[in-house]
Amino acid sequence: MTVHIALLRGVNAAGNRLVTADELTALLTELGHANARTGPKAGDLVFASGEQTGAELQTQIETALMDRFALRTDVYVRTADAWRALVAANPFPEFAAQDPGWLMTLFLKDTPDKKAIGALRAAIRGREQVRAESRQLYAIYPDGIGGSKLTNSLVEKTLGARITGRSWTAVLALAEMLGEG
Repeated sequence: MTVHIALLRGVNAAGNRLVTADELTALLTELGHANARTGPKAGDLVFASGEQTGAELQTQIETALMDRFALRTDVYVRTADAWRALVAANPFPEFAAQDPGWLMTLFLKDTPDKKAIGALRAAIRGREQVRAESRQLYAIYPDGIGGSKLTNSLVEKTLGARITGRSWTAVLALAEMLGEG
């Protein structure tokens, strides 16, 4: 069995139906996954699964969420090895050590186009910086996230893809969970 992390976009955010951690872990168990548990947020899940690929798991969980809870959301799945690799690939380790709450990892389903990443960098109007690595973007917000013009909407519009983001603190908390259970 392979350990996976699934990130659900916008679960329990304003305007979406509230889904409890118990409901989510029960759903994963009913889908045949083992050792399902939630991470720092209810929309962060760690579980073990058989031979399914990440893309198959994403589709399976998205479909099950819609069928069970009438919740239409994107799911981003990474294996434990891929998660450890994305932690190691952090291009901003000094910033992460100083201010991990202002380093965001933005998750995509596919590797973004290099031209789109260039367009995103060109659209930044503040001191924020973005680096792409595989299916993740790392974004630092030296002046905080709240007033930043580097919003999820800008990222999605520029890349032509939906994302979900987690603070570096949450990324590390999920990495810690990979050694459990």
